[in-house]
Amino acid sequence: MKKILAFALLFAVMAGAMAQQGTKEYVSALITFADTNLIPQDSLNKYGVVLQTRSGRMATALINADKYQAFLNSNLVERVQPSTRVFLRDEQINALPEDKKHDCCKGGDHKDCRKHLIPEEDIRNDEAKGWYLGLMLGGASNSMDVKSARWSGTWYGGRGLDLEARFGYQFNQWFGIRSGLTLLNKNYATYLNVKYLDLEDKYYTTYNNMYLQLPVLADLSVGGEDVRINFTFGGYAGYWLTQWRHGYVYVADDPRPYSGDAYSFVEGSDNRFDAGLAGGLGLTFRVSPAWQLQFEGTYYHGLLSTAKDFETYNRTWVFDMGLTYHF
Repeated sequence: MKKILAFALLFAVMAGAMAQQGTKEYVSALITFADTNLIPQDSLNKYGVVLQTRSGRMATALINADKYQAFLNSNLVERVQPSTRVFLRDEQINALPEDKKHDCCKGGDHKDCRKHLIPEEDIRNDEAKGWYLGLMLGGASNSMDVKSARWSGTWYGGRGLDLEARFGYQFNQWFGIRSGLTLLNKNYATYLNVKYLDLEDKYYTTYNNMYLQLPVLADLSVGGEDVRINFTFGGYAGYWLTQWRHGYVYVADDPRPYSGDAYSFVEGSDNRFDAGLAGGLGLTFRVSPAWQLQFEGTYYHGLLSTAKDFETYNRTWVFDMGLTYHF
């Protein structure tokens, strides 16, 4: 009985050795390269790396298990996420069904084309995912929607600046959430009929207003890997920081010349809190794996009146550009 068991064990070892003959152990992995430049095939061969799909810095690959640790320590890669270890023969590595080939490989023998382990869409989504920071700068055009006012006359729009420190999170290549602290001018001018004693006259005044604003917007995008169109929608909250007036100021029906000093807000009359709806359209250009250049226009529709004793609402368009860094 012992002899039979010994022969069985020897046979199993020999069968295993024969089964492994002509095979190599590979690590199936998702790779993030250190940059987007095309890696020379000689460098990949050095570590026994067989690329299967690639999109930007991301790629799926089979890596020779004996050289796997050396590949991790090389300056070629930023991150490697292994999935499993497999034993494959050379003919299994080289064999590629016609319907699984890239367009560039059909009808030919392209050594870099291999069977897909992870869909290219999943690679792009994984590459897009994560936090980002940015800085946006642009111009603002504001007008006042007047429902009722203390004096009759004409209200004019005004122009100003917009500066935003942006931050956000991208869930995949087409959906994210973004916000940011924004300094925004919501300027306007008036030419009003003001009654003083028994006389009524027209007085022109400009109002330069500075708001601190926090938008929270959903960001939907469509397009390719390097150029995408963004659609944003959501809301915002803000606080009226300062106001400067030039022209005439009206105090108790008494028009006086105003030199342009900062206005002192009146608690019973001025509503310094602002909130409303927002939406916009933009273009994003990917200039490197981490940096993106953005151009966009956003509309802010105020829902809170700037005054407590009559109704005036800000209607603001912002057009800006800037850079974002994706971690």
